[in-house]
Amino acid sequence: MGEKKAVFMAFLVGFVAGGITALFLAPASGEETRKKLKEEVDKTTEKLKAEAETLKAKAEELSSKAKDILKTKKEEVKEAIEKGKEVVKEKKEELASKLLKKEGEA
Repeated sequence: MGEKKAVFMAFLVGFVAGGITALFLAPASGEETRKKLKEEVDKTTEKLKAEAETLKAKAEELSSKAKDILKTKKEEVKEAIEKGKEVVKEKKEELASKLLKKEGEA
């Protein structure tokens, strides 16, 4: 996604620069040139705002997915810890039972 964004931004900058150059080289009055320049800046600003909104929405979506994944993994770790505790408890009881049995035999 980063490469696509870089290409888009390069295209956009080139487009704006070309438009500005064309405005200044075209035979037109100063007022008309300023008006066209303002229109181009306004269009570009709107495109940039739209791109920013798209990126914001994608970032929010990724953040939400990351939170869901972290929550799931946290639960999996908790379950693994609990299972580990149970196994340790069982083995401890098993070992204690064997030791008591050996002491009884001795």
